[in-house]
Amino acid sequence: MSFPLSLSERPFARRSAFILNANARGVSDRLIERLAEVVPAGDLFLSRTLEDAEIFVRTVARRGYGRIFLGGGDGTLVSTLKLLREVCAKESLPMPELGVLRLGTGNAMALALGAAEAVVDASHVVNQGPIASRTLQLVETDDGTLTPFAGIGYDGAVLNDYYALRAKAATPLGKKAVATVWGYLAAMLFKTVPDEVKKKQARVRITTKSDAIAMVSGPQGDEEQPLPAGSVLYEGPAPVLSVGAIPFFGYGFTMFPFAGRKEGYVQLRVCSVPIPILLANLFPSVWRGRYRHAKLKDFLVKDVVVESDQALPYQVGGDAHGYRSRLAFKVAAQPLSMLALGERLVPQGHTVLQLGPARVLVRLPR
Repeated sequence: MSFPLSLSERPFARRSAFILNANARGVSDRLIERLAEVVPAGDLFLSRTLEDAEIFVRTVARRGYGRIFLGGGDGTLVSTLKLLREVCAKESLPMPELGVLRLGTGNAMALALGAAEAVVDASHVVNQGPIASRTLQLVETDDGTLTPFAGIGYDGAVLNDYYALRAKAATPLGKKAVATVWGYLAAMLFKTVPDEVKKKQARVRITTKSDAIAMVSGPQGDEEQPLPAGSVLYEGPAPVLSVGAIPFFGYGFTMFPFAGRKEGYVQLRVCSVPIPILLANLFPSVWRGRYRHAKLKDFLVKDVVVESDQALPYQVGGDAHGYRSRLAFKVAAQPLSMLALGERLVPQGHTVLQLGPARVLVRLPR
């Protein structure tokens, strides 16, 4: 009689797989060549389609890799995690630990985990540099998808307009310029804001199914105000309604300053602050998560239902997901183990220059 190998006995258990979204910003032929120089043969997977992603996820799960690093932004993390959970559950396979490479658009999770340049991080992992596990309590949507953040309203509309702007860029230089925070802001200022100002504002009702906490400004700063299960957290206009498990939204924008404040909760933010006021305070106050206003409502929640009187643009992990008028968000039942790298090992062929207080990694000429 034979017995299945334990995780520690599997030949791939101590190896790391790297799955890249070939369509993501920053995944160039040159980057792939550089990664192929440091990642062992057979551990680097380049996904160009959803079918590719499904095959690669099934392969790495069945081989029993102990760690998987994903490159392609927050949307890639969300979609690959969903595939991985489905495969592992269906085939009774253990879930590997997950890490991210800083590639793609937004990179909120990469920023939250302190990811550096992709080749540097890949080399660090392969050469067994220090790695720590971080437990994150993600958001679970009503279809069971796990994500670091999601929302309806302006954020979904901005994403739709941003992707439309990227699609219109005709030259390589134009594509490169648009695929930055400046492209995101341009889409917001010149397309989303003018369009949304003309529209009738949606009215929403948010009900908590579990105990929740309202974050209110007090004499000592931000204070917690407990709210019982069944409370209506908010009812009224909500141009922005987002929920997040990590502080960042994309491009370093601190959308959820209270995320991670209390174990077992994620942050819900509702904003009906007039657009001119938000724009006037965008940098640094709004962008850094320090802005407070009577029409900016923050809550720590476990399980909420959102109902709107009109369908609103919906985004999950930075990817557009159509329009919705009713949603439910809750804290994922099981936290996710994510990987954060320690002080980076210097890859072969690189050196570190000390420029004042800054340390700069430089690739040496061949």
